[in-house]
Amino acid sequence: MAPHFNDRIHESLATAALFAGAIALHVAWIDNLLISRSDVIADWVTLNPAIGPISGLYVDTLGAFFVTYLVSAAIWRARDVSHWRDRVFWFFVFSVVVFILMTLPFVYGFAVS
Repeated sequence: MAPHFNDRIHESLATAALFAGAIALHVAWIDNLLISRSDVIADWVTLNPAIGPISGLYVDTLGAFFVTYLVSAAIWRARDVSHWRDRVFWFFVFSVVVFILMTLPFVYGFAVS
């Protein structure tokens, strides 16, 4: 391996990445729900009219990931975060399950008339 690269990643950075991924998944399904429910929000997040509101959804989700990652990595930098490891992992698993359930078409298309 090249001498400039480490063969491991610090636990604090990995925990921050998992936490940021979980937050980004929640932002994605909430934005998806809002975009499908409100034309005003769909028009507001549309960055490229040819692509539609999905362009803003991706930018918003990436922004949420990077902001959360940078903040949590700064807070947990060079600290022992072993007590957060299980909680963040299960929060990520919960986020994946909620994202899958909440992005099913019959869930976000549900309406009470």
